[in-house]
Amino acid sequence: MHRLIVLFPEGGPGAGLILLRLAVMACLLLQDPPVAGAYADAMDLATAVLAALLLIGLLTRTTAATCCVLALRVMHGADAGSVLPALALALSALALALLGPGAYSIDARLFGRRVLGRPR
Repeated sequence: MHRLIVLFPEGGPGAGLILLRLAVMACLLLQDPPVAGAYADAMDLATAVLAALLLIGLLTRTTAATCCVLALRVMHGADAGSVLPALALALSALALALLGPGAYSIDARLFGRRVLGRPR
């Protein structure tokens, strides 16, 4: 039986997933960090690492899920003006985590289709 689900779509859907990765990355970089003080530098570094992973498409599902959790954390302690952007980031990151990275990512090269055969 053939699978009906394409794990790493190419063409238009693959380009759409690149745009979704870039949108989540941009929203992530524009968010105010949920911590201040001594942990702000560590949070900035973690945000930069997450953004870089999204940009190249490495561990995309895990990175997007982490962005979603981070956005929910921002929503928890945010004022009324910051809730909507954090909600947009959380929903976009959740969609990316469910859809995957697409064919134009490092994940597709690392975990893409392989042909397995029996040794003769």
